[in-house]
Amino acid sequence: MNSANYRRLYNIAAAVVLARVAGIWLQNLWAFQRKPLAFDDSYMFARYAMNIRRGLGISWNLDGVHTYGQTSPLWGFFILVLSYLPLSTWKMLTLGSWICSLAAVVALSWAVAANARSEFLASTWRVLPLVVLPLADTLVFSGNQATGMETMLATLLCAVFVGLTLSWARGVVRPEIVAVIGLLLFLTRPESALAIILLPFLLFLLMPTPALSKRSIATLLGLFFVGVVLELVVCNLYFHTVFPLSFYMKGKHAYEGYREVWHPELLMLAFLAGCQIYLAALILLGRRQDWRLIVCCLAPAGAVFAYLGTVTQIMGFNARYYTPYFAFFIVPALLLVDRWLIPNEASTESRWPRHTLLLRSGATALLMLCFLALSSEGVQATVRRLEARPRFEYEPAHLDIAAGTALPEKTWQEIMTNLTDLLISPLPKGTTVAATEVGYLGSKSPQANIIDLAGLNDTDIALHGFDMARLLKRKPDIIWMPNTSYTYQRGLMFSDPALLAQYDVYDGAANYGLAIRKDSPSRPQIDQQMQAFWSAVYPGYEKKDYLVRSATWSGRKFKVVGD
Repeated sequence: MNSANYRRLYNIAAAVVLARVAGIWLQNLWAFQRKPLAFDDSYMFARYAMNIRRGLGISWNLDGVHTYGQTSPLWGFFILVLSYLPLSTWKMLTLGSWICSLAAVVALSWAVAANARSEFLASTWRVLPLVVLPLADTLVFSGNQATGMETMLATLLCAVFVGLTLSWARGVVRPEIVAVIGLLLFLTRPESALAIILLPFLLFLLMPTPALSKRSIATLLGLFFVGVVLELVVCNLYFHTVFPLSFYMKGKHAYEGYREVWHPELLMLAFLAGCQIYLAALILLGRRQDWRLIVCCLAPAGAVFAYLGTVTQIMGFNARYYTPYFAFFIVPALLLVDRWLIPNEASTESRWPRHTLLLRSGATALLMLCFLALSSEGVQATVRRLEARPRFEYEPAHLDIAAGTALPEKTWQEIMTNLTDLLISPLPKGTTVAATEVGYLGSKSPQANIIDLAGLNDTDIALHGFDMARLLKRKPDIIWMPNTSYTYQRGLMFSDPALLAQYDVYDGAANYGLAIRKDSPSRPQIDQQMQAFWSAVYPGYEKKDYLVRSATWSGRKFKVVGD
């Protein structure tokens, strides 16, 4: 059978595989569109988009104060465009990330095809199944496909950046184009700056070609740095903060006493497990002349991962912080396959020496066994223990109530929707609510001012830290007490006598507790909606029995290691 017939058979098989995967992904999209999106942070982008459309600028609240709460400005712009579609908020968000996921696999395939030298893999169409098929069954990819977050947009841009940078190294693409794409990637995931700088620098250092002149790399990196500095200047002028508010919060130890633990090493291993077939290709197919390409691609990703290991990865489900960097593994792996398809190159090392083949096969088998073992809960528990870092938690406040039993804890989705739809959304314009869980709440209550107690969307708290006296001066009508993971912040709030003096506090309501300001101008409406919420969520429980009569907090903290 000649090569044309082989290609024809491959194209037919590829069409069948891609059609099957497309059907699965369409079914997934249909399922996501039928129920509210549970990824709370994604709704924050929708609230910013709504306020822009209302003429308030990039603002979180009705006062129009510009707020640098979006760590991904480019995704915020993309959501603004999508907000004009006649879709509900969660449908718009899931559709946006789903579309980007399709574009991402095409971009990954293009990045390989654009730099392939064999006739076979020089086609994006023929590369596509080699990308789609492994990723379709990978939770790291499919689990981030419709979260409404910037993850898939970053994956798309990262693939384009890697493809363009490798093409630039061959003199095919101008450095200005690579710099612009790098800047767009930076505006989507700021930590990607490490990879954006390292990849072209390593290519210049390790894989010199006539196209890689000092002037060319100076132009590329210079334009990128100018773009970053310009972005920082504009942000300082517009938001009066240079960096996103999350940067300041983490710098001020905002997560003191935070209970929930996210395991960066375990999340990174989950990502690498999703890349295992490509890692196997790098081990099996890499030759002496390929090590520079491998280092140039893996080292930038490694630098980013090292940085991510220092970050508290809250809401890091499905290794979403690592997912954008698929391109740094997929592209070099498939380019190694491409090199073996070139007859004059494959013939020089068409057969490994027996000991080399055994060694590489053994390393690949060991790699696969390690990832298989990683799927065991026992192994994951061991990893958690090994990476356990000591931290401090605070004893909870003691609340005196008449009830003898606690309110039942509800699922996050139930509380998120009922609290917002039954209590907050019907309240009059200008109502102020304070909470740490503000995504869905903020997007579905555009008439309300939302004080983000976590500081991620509140400039005052981000820059000055949380202070109970400052919060009470802002007179929130309702306080949805912080998530129970914030042990220190909850203790500070409950121990302040002014809280019970100014608010009726209901222990355990909406899982974390609700406080209603006694002299709120909207108190009649709040009481009416509070009763509707209580009747729907806690039938058979008397609301007055959960009214807090007194609160005490020892302020004691204790060291915790592990989960």
